[in-house]
This record gives sequence, C-alpha cells and structure tokens, in this order.
Amino acid sequence: MAAEMRKELELDIEARIVVDLSIADDRVDSLVREHENLIKEEVRADELGTVEDGHRKTWDVEGTEMEIAIAPVAPTQTSN
Repeated sequence: MAAEMRKELELDIEARIVVDLSIADDRVDSLVREHENLIKEEVRADELGTVEDGHRKTWDVEGTEMEIAIAPVAPTQTSN
C-alpha cells in the first residue's frame, strides 16, 4: 500500500515519510498500534502521526477499511 502510494507521489523508495492511519476496526487498530515500530521500519516512516495535506487513500484490507495518508518528511535546513 505505502509503496503504491509512494509511486503515485513519485517519491523515491528511500524517501522518509509520515504515515497517518485511520482503521475502522478497533481490534485491528490496536494490533497495528502494538507494532508501530515495525510498521515504521517497513514503510520507511519517521513517524505515525497526523498528515494534513498528504496523499490519502482508502483501502480494504481483508474486509477492514483503512484510510492511509502519507506525506514526505520536510527536509531539515542546516545553517552555514
């Protein structure tokens, strides 16, 4: 899912992102939250948090509706 969304945004596979998840099933949401670190590692996300103006899509995952939004992490500026 995240890989397809990266492609739609023309993001490099290694680009760091923020992922926002909204899961209709409380049990599945709880399981996802238990494995946040693994999910962040797998999708190369710096955080699971709120995405205001990202790419948003609704998915049906084995009968559970999930809304996923991704946005690239803003590059940090370095001062010279």
